[in-house]
Amino acid sequence: MNDPGFPSPSIPPAFPSTNVPQGAMTFGQILDRVLQLMRANWRLFVGIALVPGSAMIAYFGAMFAAFFPVLKLLILKQTPSLSVMTIVWLNVAYVLGIVLMVLISALYEPAAVYAALEANTGTRVTFRKAWAVAWSKAGRYIWLAILRALIVMLPILVFGGVIVGTVGLSMARGRGGMDPSLTIMIFPIFMLLYLAWLVYTVLIMLRLVLAVPACVAEDVSAWKGFRRSNQLTYGAKGRIFLLGLLIYAIAYAAFLVAEVVLLFVGAIVALLGMVLHLAMAPWGYIGIGVGAVVFICAYLLWMACIWAAYTTLCAVVYQDQRLRKDGVAGVQA
Repeated sequence: MNDPGFPSPSIPPAFPSTNVPQGAMTFGQILDRVLQLMRANWRLFVGIALVPGSAMIAYFGAMFAAFFPVLKLLILKQTPSLSVMTIVWLNVAYVLGIVLMVLISALYEPAAVYAALEANTGTRVTFRKAWAVAWSKAGRYIWLAILRALIVMLPILVFGGVIVGTVGLSMARGRGGMDPSLTIMIFPIFMLLYLAWLVYTVLIMLRLVLAVPACVAEDVSAWKGFRRSNQLTYGAKGRIFLLGLLIYAIAYAAFLVAEVVLLFVGAIVALLGMVLHLAMAPWGYIGIGVGAVVFICAYLLWMACIWAAYTTLCAVVYQDQRLRKDGVAGVQA
């Protein structure tokens, strides 16, 4: 049965297990191929991913510095006083920063996918070349990212509008008050709608997960990339979901190990400081600052690695699905 909400794929489903095209990869082979590409090209892949990661950390650092005077007064239990102009500028900076992050992320995906696609065929790519490919079709990739976000967020926006409208009507009828029975009903309804949205998000992202590789490799528009992704993922969504889940589990386990190591080293350093009777000022503050910098750098590296792993997975799965459905080989011997 075809998936609802999308046109029937013009490309037939994947070949049955008894008639898999020569060169197509199994679940384990795909995962092994991703790890091989990551190990052989980790500097390039992680270097590309460090661009959006660094931009994100820099943005949040700048916003924290901007809001720190307010936070300091709140911590000291003092009333902060901000002018209207200051509040406006902070909000404008916040919105502009979010827009900038969306644009950088929209260009990161094609750059990373292009590098992984080329590496999977045995072609070496430079950092500059990968980003140049993304910039050459910047409008297309930004539009793709916007459309994908709208498709994913539309249901939750509709649900939120319905709930807000219902509350507003109830308060209007109650002359400012709200029906207690409605208050009891809203929370479970909201949770059910939220869970439904999570399921919808997973399903729709599995349909669209190969849109960026399709746009990069086949040079098609954003809408055609969505349709192409829907065709290529037909019959393979379960495998893609499990591969993504396994990569997340590996990344999460690595994060826990790194966290334990950093905490252990931090505890050892603090214990040495106590044994040596080092004063809190300034050595303690210096140690806290150095620890924070190390943690941020480790977190940035972890984010870059997991982003690189996911984009590499998308590239490998895309080329494997093209082989299965189109008979087009993606990996050179």
